[in-house]
Amino acid sequence: MTAPAKVVVIGNVGDPHAAAVLDRVPSDLRPLLIDAEKLPTCQYCLRDGLLTVSEANGREVEIAPGNTARGWIRRLAPPDWQRGLVVESHDAAVKTAWLTLLTSVLRLCGVHWLSSVDELVIAENKLVQYAAASRVGVRVPPTVVTNDHELARTTLAGDILLKPLGPGHFFDGEEPYVVFATVARLDGPELRSLAAAPFIAQRRLIPRSHLRVITVDRDVWAAELSAANRPPDWRADPTAHRSFKTIAPPLDVAGGALAVAKELRLGYTSQDWILADDGPYLLDVNPAGQWLFLPPHVSDSVTAALASWLLTGQHG
Repeated sequence: MTAPAKVVVIGNVGDPHAAAVLDRVPSDLRPLLIDAEKLPTCQYCLRDGLLTVSEANGREVEIAPGNTARGWIRRLAPPDWQRGLVVESHDAAVKTAWLTLLTSVLRLCGVHWLSSVDELVIAENKLVQYAAASRVGVRVPPTVVTNDHELARTTLAGDILLKPLGPGHFFDGEEPYVVFATVARLDGPELRSLAAAPFIAQRRLIPRSHLRVITVDRDVWAAELSAANRPPDWRADPTAHRSFKTIAPPLDVAGGALAVAKELRLGYTSQDWILADDGPYLLDVNPAGQWLFLPPHVSDSVTAALASWLLTGQHG
C-alpha cells in the first residue's frame, strides 16, 4: 500500500550528516531518503506533480502537491557521482537526465523545503553571497575578480588572498586535489594565475580566530578555532577540524549570520567567519555544509534542530 511521506531528505545513505538527522525521525513517518544515485534503483512514476516511489525493500511512498511533507536537501548526489564523466558522452547524458528528474521532483512535488533547490544553487555563488551580505550590512573582505594582475595590485592594498571562484576541488586522473586559499604578495608570481581562470582576489585580513557558524531557521550556533600558527585556509591544517571550541556567537556575528541566511532565503547555512582586530568578517556561506566535526554541543544541537524542523516545522 502506498502512503504519503511526511519527511523527505535528499541525500545518500552513506552520508553521515543525512544519517544523523534521519536517526531522529520515527520510521512510522515513512521518511524518504533519495538522490540521483538512488533513483535508478527504484520503481517510480512522476505525473502531475505526484511522485510514487517503490523502493527495493518493497516500501511504497508518495509525495504530491497539497500534502504536508517537509524536506531538507543535503546533496543531490554523492560527491564522486559524476567523477570521470566525459562531456557529451552517453554516461554524461544519462546522469544529467537523472539529475533533471530529481530537480523536477524538487520543484514540482508538494514538499515544504527548508531551502529550495533554486535558492541553494543561487547561494552557492560566493559573489552572490557577498552582495547579500552587503545588503544587510555584514562586512566581507574587500574583493575583486579580474584577470588583470596589475588592477588587482592597485585595487587591493597589502597582501592578497586568492580563492577559487568555481569548484574548490578536482581530480587529475585518480589523484584528488583541493584548491585552498593562497596568499599572494603584491610583487609575487601568484598573481599571474589570475589570467588562467577566474579567481576571487581579496585583501588579506589577519584573523585572531576562525568561526564556523551554523544557522537552522532562526537558531544559530558557533564554534571557534584559534588562528595562531595556522595557514590562511584552516582546512589545510589536518588538526584543525578537531580543534574547534564551542562558543556563544558574538551578537553581531549571530545577527549577521541570520540576516545573511534570510537574505539568501536559506533555512540552513554553514558559514565561515573570522574575528580580526577590527571585528568580524563573513568569508563564505555553504548552503549545505558540514557540521558533525564540530564539538558535540554544536553538532548535536544542529542535528536535533534539523530533525525537529522536519518533524514539526519548528526548531528547538
